[in-house]
Amino acid sequence: MNELGNMLKSGWQKSAVDLPTPPPTQNLIDEAKRLNGESFKFQRSTLLILGSTFLMMCYFLLFYFGFRETLSHLGVGLMLGFFLIRILLEAYSLNQGRKKEITQSAVENLESERKYLRLRLRIHGPGTYLTLGAYTLGFMLLLPEFSNYISSFWMAAMVCSYFIPGIILTLLIRKNVQKEIRELRRVVELREMVLE
Repeated sequence: MNELGNMLKSGWQKSAVDLPTPPPTQNLIDEAKRLNGESFKFQRSTLLILGSTFLMMCYFLLFYFGFRETLSHLGVGLMLGFFLIRILLEAYSLNQGRKKEITQSAVENLESERKYLRLRLRIHGPGTYLTLGAYTLGFMLLLPEFSNYISSFWMAAMVCSYFIPGIILTLLIRKNVQKEIRELRRVVELREMVLE
């Protein structure tokens, strides 16, 4: 019986050594903070790019070109209005991200992270698609007035210069957005691991 007891004890000790130890809670929290910080950096740079682009658009669309036709005014309004809405959504999101409290309980913190992820998904999904659609429609509404002043060759060049770089930029931005969403999902996972 003593030999059997030693075998059981040896087997038990060996199986305990083979089990992976869960990472310490503080490491999980630190990793979640780091990933949140990366998300905030991305949002701040996005806000800076959107803001400077908006100011340039205002200058060119309102002052430099001086559109005269009603259809063009509607196009400018669509382009600038929806671009401004997108900027406000990004600023709101950044503000909501800063409101997350470190002093919250783990359950409250997890719910805050989930809510924040849902907000970012809505902004990057419907919010962005609506902005791009309205911006493109606005651009198309400018074309009739442009056609009064430039040849059809330059019109075709202008349309191509809108869509080709637009597609390339959209793909590059999408890559960064997917990275941010992956990181925010990982934050939620880490917060869930803290609760386990």
